[in-house]
Amino acid sequence: MAKRIDARHVTAYYGSVKAIEDINLVVEPKTITALIGPSGCGKSTFLRTINRMHEVLPGARVDGRITIDDQDIYQRDVDVTAVRRMIGMVFQRPNPFPTMSIFDNVVAGLRLNGVRRKSILEEAAERA
Repeated sequence: MAKRIDARHVTAYYGSVKAIEDINLVVEPKTITALIGPSGCGKSTFLRTINRMHEVLPGARVDGRITIDDQDIYQRDVDVTAVRRMIGMVFQRPNPFPTMSIFDNVVAGLRLNGVRRKSILEEAAERA
């Protein structure tokens, strides 16, 4: 089911460095939206704030409010994994989670979807 994304006054930081400032954007369900701009202008940072990937970086933080179908995705009781399932990311370059081994990064999607058999995980990692 398509979701409405509403970002209000979103500002993201890397430590004390302000990467994006006061972003306001509404993405209506079943629409196509493109973020276009030069390298380093904050497109990827903004996308990472929507799927809660920004906060995994040490010292990173987000101010403002982002809602998906009126649910504030930064509230404490929100299931971050569910948000990341709903709002996917496609990276230009490999972007492993820094707190996980390469093996764990490779099989993360399988584990997220309930695969637990070691033989299946090892086979998938070997193929990758």
